[in-house]
Amino acid sequence: MSDEKRTEGADVWHLLTRREPGEDPAWDALGDEWVAVDGVIAGGRLYAKWTDTEGGQSHLSGLCFADVPITADLLRSVPVGRLENMKAGKAAMPVEQFLRELQPLRRRSGEDPERFSERVAAYYRQFAVFTSKPAKMIADHSRVPAPTVHGWIREARLRGKLPPGKRGKAG
Repeated sequence: MSDEKRTEGADVWHLLTRREPGEDPAWDALGDEWVAVDGVIAGGRLYAKWTDTEGGQSHLSGLCFADVPITADLLRSVPVGRLENMKAGKAAMPVEQFLRELQPLRRRSGEDPERFSERVAAYYRQFAVFTSKPAKMIADHSRVPAPTVHGWIREARLRGKLPPGKRGKAG
């Protein structure tokens, strides 16, 4: 992965869904069906577009970089799977607003373990939209130790609420 184009500390992305005409010429040229994603590459902005299918699903159908040299290293550094999750996770708000509106994740007294694992999986998927380190972000947001959150995620995986993990890849 090229360090030259990855944003330092680019664990958190900012999804911009509303375009103000005249503020961003590249976005103006692309149109309203595109969204801007900041924090993916240093010195530039990535634009993405999703297309809905007849079955109600959507898939990533367009990527655009503006005002940055496009190299093989840059293209390899873009985590396309995470971009796909953004639409699947319905991330239509800035991360700051998302965090303000979301209750911290806590195991409720007497809560059914199956239900808690479902909640852990839902939190994990939502946080994976914004960061490559969802467990750390959940721990920080919920003010619990990261190893506790890792245990919750492991339990959710064992119960089939999340797919098996891949080292170094959220989702």
